[in-house]
Amino acid sequence: MTEAAEPKRPMSQKKAREFIADAHLVLRDRETRHYEVVTESGTVLGHVEPAYKAGRRSGWNGWAANSIRSAALPVHATRDQAGAEVLRRWIALATAKPQTALTARTREPIRWLAKAA
Repeated sequence: MTEAAEPKRPMSQKKAREFIADAHLVLRDRETRHYEVVTESGTVLGHVEPAYKAGRRSGWNGWAANSIRSAALPVHATRDQAGAEVLRRWIALATAKPQTALTARTREPIRWLAKAA
């Protein structure tokens, strides 16, 4: 089993925007109305699904980005808006600087964590 090497530097904003320039929504499951945000090369960047809320007669509330079922997260009026939120989150993740895990007492990197990976 081969593991993908983590990049040493995050992706630039320009490169990330070029990567997602051709992304679009693809219907994954007609019965549940779940969509995937996919690039032309077939890379799945995230998911969009219907959001439901208790207390409403129909239960329908809008569209949720990245298949997160939480009442605290914003619900979008259209699936295109939810798809745009997926892309925004993907850019934030792809361009984020890598974090180092620190111990609470010494503030030094956890060495065993690097060995386990």
